[in-house]
Amino acid sequence: MRIYIAIAFEDKVKDYLEQITSDIKNHCTEGSFTRKNNFHLTVCFIGEADDIQIEKIKEVIDKAVLTIPSFELSLSNLGVFKRKNTNILWIGTRENPVLSELHKELSTLLSKNKIGFYDKLFTPHITLGRRIVFNEESIDLDNLIQYDRIKIPIKAVTLMESKEVNGKLDGVPVYEAELTVPKHN
Repeated sequence: MRIYIAIAFEDKVKDYLEQITSDIKNHCTEGSFTRKNNFHLTVCFIGEADDIQIEKIKEVIDKAVLTIPSFELSLSNLGVFKRKNTNILWIGTRENPVLSELHKELSTLLSKNKIGFYDKLFTPHITLGRRIVFNEESIDLDNLIQYDRIKIPIKAVTLMESKEVNGKLDGVPVYEAELTVPKHN
């Protein structure tokens, strides 16, 4: 099973991301755009895992969420990761210390439990499309489209499986753990 730990979004957030993607399509000649049900933010990519590892990963998630309160993310800039001859288009989130702490805690616990994961610089983003080719050679992403930097409530962490459904890859929730509710004084 190919898995990753992610932040899944409510439908209204997915609707908004779908609208942003639709607006961007007008500026592209080709690309494979993320379908609405696949919008997420990967916190830790693990890759192939068997049933025993998945049970350990669920325990890691349960332990990590004990110390992490629910929080809000805010959308920020558009960006592109250049991979070989392709562009991956994404929308970032503003720096968030709680999200950074969640990533750090999950990474530490995965390492302690000897669970391999893709350990690279954490760049929080939501993938909007792959193999993107823009209409123009030089595109100003900051002014490509207008969109609101909405606030997104984050209340849970989800273990997702990358699974082929009807010939297309989908992120399918395997397990979810709620974040702690912050105490108000």
